[in-house]
Amino acid sequence: MSERNAPSRAITVCGGIGAVAGLAAALTLYAPLFTQVDWVFTACGALAIFFVASNALPVRGLRMRRTGLSAEAIFLDLPIAASIFALGGEVGATACALAYALGFGAASIARDREGLADLPRHGVLRVLAILLFLPFGGNSAQLQALPIAQATPIYAAIVFAAVIVFMFAISAPVSSYTFHLSLARLWARLARDPRTWAVTIGGVLWATIARDEVVLGQNLVAMALWLPVCLSAFLLRTIDRQHAELHRLRLVRDAVQAMLGERDPLPQINAILATLRVPSFNETVSVLAATSARTDAWRSVTTLGPTLSSAGDELRRRILARLKFGGSPSTSLRDDFYTAYAFAAQLSDGEVHGALTVHRRNDRPLSNEQIGQFTNAAFELAPLLRDMRTIAATQNAATIDGLTGLANRATAMDSLQTMLEQISISENGAVLLLDIDHFKTINDQLGHAAGDECLRKIGEIIRTTVRGGDIAGRIGGEEFLIVMPGASRDVALTVGERLRLAIALGGMRYANGQPVTTSIGAAAAHVGDTGETLLARADRGLYEAKRQGRNRLVEDLESA
Repeated sequence: MSERNAPSRAITVCGGIGAVAGLAAALTLYAPLFTQVDWVFTACGALAIFFVASNALPVRGLRMRRTGLSAEAIFLDLPIAASIFALGGEVGATACALAYALGFGAASIARDREGLADLPRHGVLRVLAILLFLPFGGNSAQLQALPIAQATPIYAAIVFAAVIVFMFAISAPVSSYTFHLSLARLWARLARDPRTWAVTIGGVLWATIARDEVVLGQNLVAMALWLPVCLSAFLLRTIDRQHAELHRLRLVRDAVQAMLGERDPLPQINAILATLRVPSFNETVSVLAATSARTDAWRSVTTLGPTLSSAGDELRRRILARLKFGGSPSTSLRDDFYTAYAFAAQLSDGEVHGALTVHRRNDRPLSNEQIGQFTNAAFELAPLLRDMRTIAATQNAATIDGLTGLANRATAMDSLQTMLEQISISENGAVLLLDIDHFKTINDQLGHAAGDECLRKIGEIIRTTVRGGDIAGRIGGEEFLIVMPGASRDVALTVGERLRLAIALGGMRYANGQPVTTSIGAAAAHVGDTGETLLARADRGLYEAKRQGRNRLVEDLESA
């Protein structure tokens, strides 16, 4: 069982037992009170909820970024649930819980092959939340007895409060536990995002309108009001698929242009990957070119899916070595966090020109059909990866700092922008801004040759000290930027302190014999950050490190 799925399944299983037991008790007590109309209305509601959930909402439909899970708490099924709940008293609560159980249960079974473990978890949380209202059935009946004009604003306020409690007191803590996120940061990001409030207010207003129709006995009108919700779910999923297909067609177009023009194989590589199924949120597909005799120095050409953790990077190093020296066209390895596959990109001469790797953060192995797809894709990639060697020198001249071998300023800034585009509640990121202390004295007292050697040495230390997925670049004379996709605040501080200590112990010395040191500013990225705002926070940390005496790491307080 993967690290990510284990807590999700634990919540689903334990909560599911409680939900089934509570729902069974409620049905035993209140099912005799159901009328035939109540049963039909509940069945129609379950069917509507199934349609919404089977279109992967809220897991896929409304979210802050296409490959993330950051808007889990926002859901479209509120108008459906509110209408059923409006049946009144304990009957309404029981019917609503039953509709959720049937709808999400059927959707989970229908989409089980896609590995959407979040669907049953969302269903369980909804059933449990609705069952909590059973003791207040009498109050619900009193609200039903009020005139519509008086009851509507009261009901809207109650629903809004219930949604906020569900988001911040139920869904957010569960997401924090499931995805190993900071609960305080998750709360802050949900509260800051205007989409959270816009969708919540819209859902509450629509739910209130649907509820009023049920109270007036217009159940058919209420069900008609469900249609826009179902249509929205269908359209959002269709748009999602169309975006993926449009992206694939753009890649194919770029590949054709590259074949006719500059002969850059990267668009063709992306086009080949696009013909494979789109990786899920717990799968990372990477293409690496064998640009070095050492497999741990192979160049990462392109990646689809989430950034690998340090454990994933280590597993990739192991599996690439096994692939190169094992003589097999494919191999697999597994640890506590990932199941990894590697497919050799080799031509008929047997020389390995690179590899296609797949990392999955769950316990579902690739099927034989999927293995065949990746094997064929690796074979098609082989001549393109061979061409990567011939253009590597040209690309390096445009992207690499000639003195340190790190990324140049333009490349580092591009990497920063790419990271910021990926930031969401479930995707972290951070930067380190490093400056060599008293570097001018090295040039003045020891000569520029010594200064250049110092820069080269520090560049080497940075390259070997940062994580595998980090991008380190020289952005000024003696200033360096480390972009850390997927890094939490604690990870960034740990890597930064390790880097500071490695440089201090690296053997470089000033004219007075003291070791060369660096000051480092750290900043964690927030949703909505730009490159300027994030670097400004890191620069404030760097300034404070200098002010406190240098040779230290300081985090900007706004990143804490």
